[in-house]
Amino acid sequence: MAAVKLAKSVCIAISHETSTEITNFLREQDVLGEATVRGITEIVKLCIQFFPELIWISPCDKFGERFTSTAVKYRQERTLSLFLKVSSTNELSLVPGPTVRESKEMMDAAANYEAAEYHPSFDAVTNVAGAVFQMQREIQWYKAVESWIMPYVASAYFDNKTYWNKFVDKHQKLAEKGETWMKDTTNSCMLVSTLIATILFTATFTVPGGNDDKSGVPLLLGQNSFHIFVISDALGLFSSVTAILLFLAILTSRYEVQDFLYSLPKKIIMGLSLLFLSLAFMLVAFAATLTMVLDERLEWALIPVTLLASIPVALFAVLQLPLLFQMVKSTYGPSIFHSEGIWDGVKYTKQD
Repeated sequence: MAAVKLAKSVCIAISHETSTEITNFLREQDVLGEATVRGITEIVKLCIQFFPELIWISPCDKFGERFTSTAVKYRQERTLSLFLKVSSTNELSLVPGPTVRESKEMMDAAANYEAAEYHPSFDAVTNVAGAVFQMQREIQWYKAVESWIMPYVASAYFDNKTYWNKFVDKHQKLAEKGETWMKDTTNSCMLVSTLIATILFTATFTVPGGNDDKSGVPLLLGQNSFHIFVISDALGLFSSVTAILLFLAILTSRYEVQDFLYSLPKKIIMGLSLLFLSLAFMLVAFAATLTMVLDERLEWALIPVTLLASIPVALFAVLQLPLLFQMVKSTYGPSIFHSEGIWDGVKYTKQD
């Protein structure tokens, strides 16, 4: 905040000068260039709110590029998002589209990123769970840049390759790591799902209290706890078997680079969600069985045992739900280019 206040004071101090003098001053001090490269959107936003004509120029002589090109080159999605929303407040917010040269430079930058070689000033866009979702983020960024540049450039051939082919070649190692991570995770989850399915399937034929010798009807059929047991056992079995099928589908996937965008993440998200549900249903069935078996004989033990039985679910939730939430956010969350708009939010030109 101190830096923003200082920058605001500077903008107010030079506001009486001509546009040329203002532009030269900001370039000489490299204010906009550094702010763009480092992703300090507050400074960029402040300067353009004070001097809207700056949106048409290069942020600094050092790069000779416009804001959008510089933001893509240094992977500053927060900075780039400022220029992708058309504001009705000021017509100067209409950022000129990229030229053919700029489109090629943007696509080169998007295709040649390597997650392991990011500059420290880059946005932490790869801070996601596992190599699969890191790869997904890479593809999302590539697709986002592709949607911004001139359409025919993205599909054009350069050095006998399209930019997508270059992207695939550059990220082959990350794709291999993603495949390994996905298979290891899937194998572990499938083992747990299989064990749960086996337990619940067995419980279906060994109901608590036994069956009537003549009719075969469960002896405890009339109790509410028995109904809870049957429903939770059926739902748990359905969830675990479906999770097994999803994990099997993941293991037999082809693992093409484009599969990391939606296909594989959706399957692992659904599989983990169903695994969590099957575990929860299994423990509900266990608690219901205890209620029927102990009945009023050891009523004092019901609450402690039920609480102990809920520990695995709570532990799974604490350890795995943050990971699952991160996966869902990465797959179904807002686009990388969540346009903010230069004139949205804080109005730096207002007097304090």
